[in-house]
Amino acid sequence: MKNKFLLIAITLTFPKTNFAQAPNLGTLSDFVFFTTTGAVSNTGVSSVIGKLGTNNGAITGFTYVPGQEENANAVTQQAAADVSVAYNDLFNAVPTFPPHIPVLGNGETLTAGVYIIQGAGSIEGVLNLNAQGNSNAIFIFQVQGAFSPGPSSLVNLRNGASACNVFWAVEGGAIAMAALSEMKGTFIAHPGAVSMAAGSKLEGRLLSTTGAVAVDAVSAIFPICGFLPIELVSFAGTCNKQNIDLVWSTATESNSDHYTVERSVEGINWQVITIIKAAGNAASLRTYTFTDRPGNKDILYYRLKQTDLNGSNKYGNTIAVRSCAVAASQGLTLYPNPSNGKFHVLFTGNINEVRSTQIFNCQGQKIYEANGFISKPDLSGETTGIYFMYIHLPEKIIIVKFLIEK
Repeated sequence: MKNKFLLIAITLTFPKTNFAQAPNLGTLSDFVFFTTTGAVSNTGVSSVIGKLGTNNGAITGFTYVPGQEENANAVTQQAAADVSVAYNDLFNAVPTFPPHIPVLGNGETLTAGVYIIQGAGSIEGVLNLNAQGNSNAIFIFQVQGAFSPGPSSLVNLRNGASACNVFWAVEGGAIAMAALSEMKGTFIAHPGAVSMAAGSKLEGRLLSTTGAVAVDAVSAIFPICGFLPIELVSFAGTCNKQNIDLVWSTATESNSDHYTVERSVEGINWQVITIIKAAGNAASLRTYTFTDRPGNKDILYYRLKQTDLNGSNKYGNTIAVRSCAVAASQGLTLYPNPSNGKFHVLFTGNINEVRSTQIFNCQGQKIYEANGFISKPDLSGETTGIYFMYIHLPEKIIIVKFLIEK
C-alpha cells in the first residue's frame, strides 16, 4: 500500500502538468486580423485565410480573402468586446516562471506556462515551444512594452504544441513582425498598431484593442483548433458548376457512428445540410463525399462533426469555399477542378490585357509565374492541396481557388 501511495504522489507532481488557462476567444476564433478601432490594410500579394475585420475603420488592399470581411456590424461589435476580455484574461494570468530577459529565442526551448517580459521584447532566431507530449499545453507570454519579432525569427512548435494554445499579450506597445519571420499563436496589442512585414508568416491571429493592422505580402491563417476522435486525413470543398463538392477521408475509425456536415454563410450561424453514416470501425483509408447545392452564394463555410456510437461528438476544422458562379462572373474559370495538376484556364476577357499569371499554394508561396496569359499551366509536380491563381489586369486582379488531388 505504501508503494501505491508513493506512485500517486509522483503522478501528481509530473512536470507536464499545465496550470495556465486559455482565454475564451468567442467570435475572435475565426478571425486572423482584427482591431476594435483602426484600419486593416494590405499591400503586395498576400495569402490570408480566415476573417479580417474592424469595428471602426476601413479595410483595403485585400483582393481576395477565403473568408469574410467584417466591418462595423454586429459581429465586430461582439469581437471588440471579446478581444478586450481575452486580453485581460491573458495579462492577468499569474506568471509561473521568473521574469524572462527581453529577447526570446536564439535556440532556447520553453515548456508550457505563463512568461512575463518586464518591458519591450523581441524574438531572435529560433524559439522552441515544447509541449512535452501534452496537446493541451498552454503557453502565455506577457510583454510590458512593444514586441518586435526580428527578421527570419521562428517560433517552432514541438512535441504536441499547438498554435491554438499559444498566446501573446502586449501591453501599451505595437506588435511588429519583421520580414521573413514565422510566428505561431494569437497576438493581442493593448493598445497598439500591429503589422507583418514582407514575407512573414503567421499561424494564429493578429489583434488589437486599438490600432491599425497593416500587412505586406504575407501568409496568414487562423489556427485550426478542432480535433476529431478519428484520424482525419483531409476535408476539402471545391466548386463544380453551381454545386460544391465536399470530400473527406479518414485513415482509421473506431466506434464512429456518423458525420454531420454543417454550412454557414458568415461562419457564425450553422445549418445541418446532411448526415452521413460512418464506417464504424476501420483500419484503412475511407473516403466520404457529399454534393451541396447552395445557390448563388459567394463564399460558404463548411464544418464537419463526428459522432461516436455512444453519442459523444467533436467538431473538426472549418473550411471556406468560393462558388464557381462567382468565379465565372469574374470571367475566369479553371477545369477540371479538382485536377491532378493539369487543367485548362478559360478567360472571357481580353487576353492581351493580362500582364501576368501567378499561382500560390495555401502557405502563400509562389510556385508558378508567367508573363501574360497561360491557358494550360502544368502543376502535375505539385503536391495535393489548395492553390490560388492570380490573373493580373491593368486595374484589378482576378483570383480563383482550385484543388490538386493525386
